[in-house]
Amino acid sequence: MKTWLALLCCGLSLTACGSSSSNSSGTVEAEATSNTSSTAVQTDSTETSTDETTDSTDYSAMSCEDNLIEALTLINQLRAESQTCGATTYPAVDAVTWSSALTLAAEEHSSNMANYNFFSHTGLDDSTVGTRVTAQGYEWSYVSENIAAGQTSVQDAVDGWMESEGHCINIMSENAQEMGLACAVNSDADYQYYWTQVFAKPLQ
Repeated sequence: MKTWLALLCCGLSLTACGSSSSNSSGTVEAEATSNTSSTAVQTDSTETSTDETTDSTDYSAMSCEDNLIEALTLINQLRAESQTCGATTYPAVDAVTWSSALTLAAEEHSSNMANYNFFSHTGLDDSTVGTRVTAQGYEWSYVSENIAAGQTSVQDAVDGWMESEGHCINIMSENAQEMGLACAVNSDADYQYYWTQVFAKPLQ
């Protein structure tokens, strides 16, 4: 397994990492990449509607095989408090909720990365997070994506995202209202574990 941290985040929003834009048709994309020394990581956003004060879930033991909807609580705990992303402090924002459509888009991308052994926001068919979400019948006004590779638990993936400015911004975006999260495993792939997190706001 590789021992460097590769972070990619993609957002179609006013606060996405790298370049930014607003969108109502689902065809624009912004991306950024950074590297540090650790395990390979790609992150994505999550959401929850449970009570953070009573959460006793061990996210360091939650793996690809578990019900990842429970990770909503972890993401919403982070969103419930101000967070420093890079050199900027972002205020607490509303909780996100789980989206089956966004999860299907995330599952498609994680499965493709794991099965075809690549790590990128762009699919082998040139798909983007926007086109993948749209293909699930989800009409959006904002969408962003974090991906991670190599982490064996939800906690490791989320920790990696929060340590990266662009991924942290995606998680703390006030534009995000819904989230999907998926993970796929292939022992023959370079990183074995591939995580995809998608945030979006429905088009109204």
